[in-house]
Amino acid sequence: MIAWGILHDSGEYDSDGRMADSGNKVVDFNKASEKHRTEKSHRDKEEKVDEMRKRFEGALPAKKTPVKDFLRKKKAKKKR
Repeated sequence: MIAWGILHDSGEYDSDGRMADSGNKVVDFNKASEKHRTEKSHRDKEEKVDEMRKRFEGALPAKKTPVKDFLRKKKAKKKR
């Protein structure tokens, strides 16, 4: 399998005008896309939880941890 990547230029040159090896870095697109996908998924989940938190705050202002309680009940229900 061939791993395609991109060479990033950090702009570092040695005394002969050649690129310094320490600044070059090959990025694997498979790993980069997976990292991007996980970050996006995490952001989406956080946004959903924030929306739920706002809804619950409006509906149940006296309850201390309404979102956490709701998610626990939902997870417990799935396990049954």
